[in-house]
Amino acid sequence: MPKLNFLKPKKKKNNFIIIEIGLEKITCAIFEKEEKQLKLLGIGKKRFSSQDEVFDTVLEALDSLAAIVPDLPTDGILGISGGSLETVTTIARYQRKNSKKPIKLDETQETLDQVVENLDKEDKKVFFSIVSSANIDGVRVSNPLGLKGEKVELACFAALKDTTEIELLDRLMSEIDVKIEKIAPTSYAVAKLLAKKNLRDVLIFRVGKERSELTVMQDGHISEILPVSIGAEELDLLPVTWEVAIKKFDKDKKPDLVWLFADNDQVDLEKIKKLLEEFSWRKKLDFELDPRVEIAGNIQNFSSSDIGIYALSQQEVE
Repeated sequence: MPKLNFLKPKKKKNNFIIIEIGLEKITCAIFEKEEKQLKLLGIGKKRFSSQDEVFDTVLEALDSLAAIVPDLPTDGILGISGGSLETVTTIARYQRKNSKKPIKLDETQETLDQVVENLDKEDKKVFFSIVSSANIDGVRVSNPLGLKGEKVELACFAALKDTTEIELLDRLMSEIDVKIEKIAPTSYAVAKLLAKKNLRDVLIFRVGKERSELTVMQDGHISEILPVSIGAEELDLLPVTWEVAIKKFDKDKKPDLVWLFADNDQVDLEKIKKLLEEFSWRKKLDFELDPRVEIAGNIQNFSSSDIGIYALSQQEVE
């Protein structure tokens, strides 16, 4: 285990820490929160090459962060990408006895809990779940709370990981003495950023050197996250990854945008953008029009490779 210099976390008013386990990079950042404004106080990064290195690499990233901001906050958010990540969207349908009564949080939470109970497997466990959208009496809505209706469909989105990786995360949180207030797939947080821009059917493509992660976003809601063991170093194989992802869209849906962001600074997104633009979308995947391809630009001074950290920080604002 590496020699560590960071101090035991000390509570700083309105400060919180984000730990993001990316595809090939660990990023730790401290933010100061003032109402709905966030100020970045410091950031630490370390690369890793395998899941076996995640534990020590997080500690090293925290150590580099502590050199800038010695007093680490005790509260934080954990973002996860790659590894054994698996996501599931399940539609829960039921008929309400009192259609004139507004839907409350306890009603949706009870339904979500019932769905999640059936998703745990022998080797995988749910670490994140949410009602991503709803359909009430035939009308699709983003948030069902406060609405009235009889026939309800709740889209329950859940993320799972291997029990061995969950145990590693538990050990890590115990080691650094940080209370994780939220834990979420980073790609979920990124998709929420795009939903705020009213982007509907999108293929989000996070690219590392050896690994990638694709997110299927339909009608402004995330439906699936797909980690793949192909990255920028295998450009000739990358088309296979987005062909698989496109098949996850509903038959009447096709993404009109492919949105690229990098896992780390060593990825040349311009090459991947060119490859996407030259791909035969119409011939191979029966597209009427080729989707536009965009590289994520800087957001609030966060570069493309740090979009995940920025997206996770917005979870604290919300």
